[in-house]
Amino acid sequence: MRSKQLFIAFLAFFFALSAFGQGVKEGTQKDDKVIVETKDGSTIYGFFVESNASFIVVRSTSLDIVTIPIGQIRRIKYVNVMSEADSNGFAIDYHNSTRYLLSPSGYSLKKGQAYYENVWIFWNSFAYGVSDNVTLSASTELVSILFGKQFPLIFLNAKYSIPFINDTGAFGINLSYLTLPQDDFSSYTFLTGSLTLGSRNRNLTVGIGGGFRIENGFRDEVIPLTVSYMGRMSRKLSFITENWFILQDDLSNFSGAISAGVRIHFKNPGSALNITLARPLDDSFDFIAFPFVSATVGFQ
Repeated sequence: MRSKQLFIAFLAFFFALSAFGQGVKEGTQKDDKVIVETKDGSTIYGFFVESNASFIVVRSTSLDIVTIPIGQIRRIKYVNVMSEADSNGFAIDYHNSTRYLLSPSGYSLKKGQAYYENVWIFWNSFAYGVSDNVTLSASTELVSILFGKQFPLIFLNAKYSIPFINDTGAFGINLSYLTLPQDDFSSYTFLTGSLTLGSRNRNLTVGIGGGFRIENGFRDEVIPLTVSYMGRMSRKLSFITENWFILQDDLSNFSGAISAGVRIHFKNPGSALNITLARPLDDSFDFIAFPFVSATVGFQ
């Protein structure tokens, strides 16, 4: 009889605790990423600020500072950077948000993140996040080697990213080095800036800078301007467009290309397939557009 009373008392105590909602996990630090589900069906994505026995304060990704009574909380999820979701519930693609097709955004990889990308089999790239603000990448192709060129096209890039508060955008500074696939050694160096407005899943980037050919000193300047956009449409699909406008030879020569397509996101974080159509702005080309296909594999 006494054991039965103790069991009933335990159940009463358990349900009494449940009525006050779920508290904050011990060891939770400020700016830890959390998803708070309330008893009225709301879901709040954000960063932990503080808590006590009565409430939890979260800096929401869409509602700024939110104070939630403990008794209204049904569940708190603690997420790492690889499984974090945006305010629409879509997983944040940290890897592919660092670039569009070829041009960079202002965002950088997180420390320890990396990705491998392949374009049309012959073009290969690898990028690594040295810190939350610095990403290094290297790319090369195989076509020039197969056709007997002495130097293949090699592209090296270092990006320093300055993120805005609450992931509302970022500014990136890129220092790049490019060798051209010619019989003699010829190369360019570029210094560009990328201003990105918007979140990692939906943003617009304007990039501009200058490039110079390194041959008997700096000469043959090139000014690239890019305008790019990416927007998450669903859990698996993003719309993506990248547009290039290039001035060279003392601004007397103009060329460029426009593109539009989709990015298919896979279950593995950072892995995606890009399928787009690109068209040069030069009317001398006798085709409407050519396909651009690339695949990315993310790590960590």
